[in-house]
Amino acid sequence: MGADRILTTHVGSLPRPADLLDLMKAKVMGLAYDKAAYDKRVKSAVAECVRKQVESGIDIVSDGEQSKPGFFTYVRERLEGFEETMKNTSGKP
Repeated sequence: MGADRILTTHVGSLPRPADLLDLMKAKVMGLAYDKAAYDKRVKSAVAECVRKQVESGIDIVSDGEQSKPGFFTYVRERLEGFEETMKNTSGKP
């Protein structure tokens, strides 16, 4: 690394594996799921995500937000005082 190149990174989430999405959906919906399997799959998804970034030439890699099912779910899990509201898009009061 030196002054002859610009370091690259990305911002935001990267696609999650389908099987991890299935586990996340169950967790978010309050359905039964295997927590140990979920934790193991998150860890392996992060490893896969980092490996792919390195192979693609990304200099500053991230976890790709593999463990986060979505921004609002993540906020609800980590912070207090946030709640969902429904926006009226019908045009009627």
